[in-house]
Amino acid sequence: MYEKVKKILPKKFIKSNENVLRHLIALLYVGTTYQCNICDFKMSRFIKLNNHDNLCPRCGSLARTRRLWEVLQNEIKGKTILHFSPSRSLKKKMESFEDINYITSDYAGEFEATKKLNIEEIDEPDATYDIVICYHVLEHIEADMKAMKELYRILKPQGKCVIQTPFKAGETYENDQVKTDSERLAHFGQKDHVRIYSAHGLLHRLEQAGFKARLQEYTTCENNKHGYNLNEKVIIAEKPVSIPK
Repeated sequence: MYEKVKKILPKKFIKSNENVLRHLIALLYVGTTYQCNICDFKMSRFIKLNNHDNLCPRCGSLARTRRLWEVLQNEIKGKTILHFSPSRSLKKKMESFEDINYITSDYAGEFEATKKLNIEEIDEPDATYDIVICYHVLEHIEADMKAMKELYRILKPQGKCVIQTPFKAGETYENDQVKTDSERLAHFGQKDHVRIYSAHGLLHRLEQAGFKARLQEYTTCENNKHGYNLNEKVIIAEKPVSIPK
């Protein structure tokens, strides 16, 4: 039903009436079996999208966004946070906390944000942020090493960058000859992607940029009450404390 509604109603109408529409749709899913950990809505089931993702009928959170909140929720108190390309559901959640300084950025105009920062040349002072959220961003960036060095620069010592991209087995795949939208779709799985990382390949690049990076893997989830993706990977890249020379 959700996918049908998206096809029938104009995008502009859906965007301007999103909260009302979500309230109405959510009534069809009320229950106690599952719960969104972002909006706390309890439901009988998640909306199953065509790509098999689990969508919250109330706030529209995806499985990866709920996992991200699980990773972040005990880390944010008193912190200054920069979030690139924020999902609406998590942005609303984060903005409800008075004890954090939460700043959002969107360069392409696809998300609601307070700043427009170029990740390859971030117009922010050195050592400004405790946490940077860079979720499903780097696979869009041509000069990804430049972006990683910028992320490193704006983090405070012991600051953390929480990163996820699509991952593949084997080696990171790039091809400079792939230029058009159709070619990128065929090679990288999405028309605006410029590579597919392997997890160890991205870890290596982050370490080259100066980070101490680790991979967190999630392979099982008892009952999966929050509708997480299984076999999911998240990278935590920490800026080490500088050692005086």
